[in-house]
Amino acid sequence: MNKTALKIFTCFTAISAIVATILLIINFLGFAFIGSDVSTNIHGNSPQGMLYRVSEALIQTDNGFELTNENTIPSDCWCILIDEGGDIIWSKNKPTDIPEHYSINDIAKMTRWFLNDYPVYVHTEDYGLLVLGIPKNAVGKYDMAYSMEWFNTLPQRLISILILNLCLAAVLACVFGINLYRRLQVLLNGINNLRQEKDVRLKEKGIFREISRSINNTAIAIERKNLALSQRDNARSNWISGISHDIRTPLSLIMGYSEALSESGELSEKNKNKAETITAQSIKIKKLIEDLNLISSLEYDMQPSKKSNVRLCPLIRQIVTDIMNSGLSDNFETELNLQDEKAFVSADESLLERAIFNLINNSITHNKGGCKISISEYTENGIVHLNISDNGKGVPDKVIESITEIPKSPHGLGLPMAYRIIYVHGGKMTVKNRNGFFVNIELPLE
Repeated sequence: MNKTALKIFTCFTAISAIVATILLIINFLGFAFIGSDVSTNIHGNSPQGMLYRVSEALIQTDNGFELTNENTIPSDCWCILIDEGGDIIWSKNKPTDIPEHYSINDIAKMTRWFLNDYPVYVHTEDYGLLVLGIPKNAVGKYDMAYSMEWFNTLPQRLISILILNLCLAAVLACVFGINLYRRLQVLLNGINNLRQEKDVRLKEKGIFREISRSINNTAIAIERKNLALSQRDNARSNWISGISHDIRTPLSLIMGYSEALSESGELSEKNKNKAETITAQSIKIKKLIEDLNLISSLEYDMQPSKKSNVRLCPLIRQIVTDIMNSGLSDNFETELNLQDEKAFVSADESLLERAIFNLINNSITHNKGGCKISISEYTENGIVHLNISDNGKGVPDKVIESITEIPKSPHGLGLPMAYRIIYVHGGKMTVKNRNGFFVNIELPLE
């Protein structure tokens, strides 16, 4: 499972469970609030409270009982005092349909329910039974009884209900979370494909419809951009190839005629030198054209087309020999230290030869007065290391910093070209100034 989608799914599930728990607590509080009926109070006083105040205000005199505070009983309520014989010995606001005498059965019914449809409440005193009546249809009285076992097990049952709700919330959260995860996974896959510039076509529906549409539009824009870049690059490559082809023909004629003139016995020595100079410069132009064609293909990371198992040490010796035989000044000294003669690499031999030649030639180009060039080779952990260094003045820092970029001018192609050749062969190349020019090449062993 994708880590990002997993985090979103986990957070969504946790938040859903927390919200469900909060709602459950609110429901309990709401049920408790709804279950409490404050409307049974009469004029802001509970019936039991009114009876208690009546008993406090009721005093016995020689003429019977008197109420010291008449405001204790509201005008729409009534109150009577029944003695042990069942007779009313005092009353206040007593309706006419209320009897004057009560049996034990009447009192038993009255204390629990109604008296002539009047909801009644009772309070016992030493001198009798106080009965408070409130208006008819003011409250409903029902017989509700619970066993003690019910009360004792109430906390466990409440916890069970809470756990059940949590489990239900978790299940619902998982159901919705999985659906959300699937949609997020589609979006994440689309974004990953977009990053890799692959074809992206997401279904534009659901809550992520706008996001899917944006990803699809971005994919279309990238596809159009890549198409335009490809057409431009093809046009550029074709233009370079065409120009190179057009230059080769007259250049071959110039080289041929200059070589013939340099070997002619009819020319003076001075003119022969001029012809040789023309030949040498023509060779440089030819090499520059080859470099332009090569860099044009390597600029877009085109893979080598003629790979084979190349034995590195003989290739290095051949390159050094060719350089020394090309008229290298005696001011230059070369030192070889090749340790692994059996090291093979999978490479395009002509490209690899060009890269190594450019690096050695770089030391010659930047040190006109001469220097010592050291070349060493060894293998370690399946990697062949090739170090090329000199004790000259090194190269400018700007050249090293921009070694991964192809320069816009034809000058200074040697190091960037070598870097790109090593790169397309799956290797690494490190360049720095260390008591002169130093470069380390790492290529995987075949």
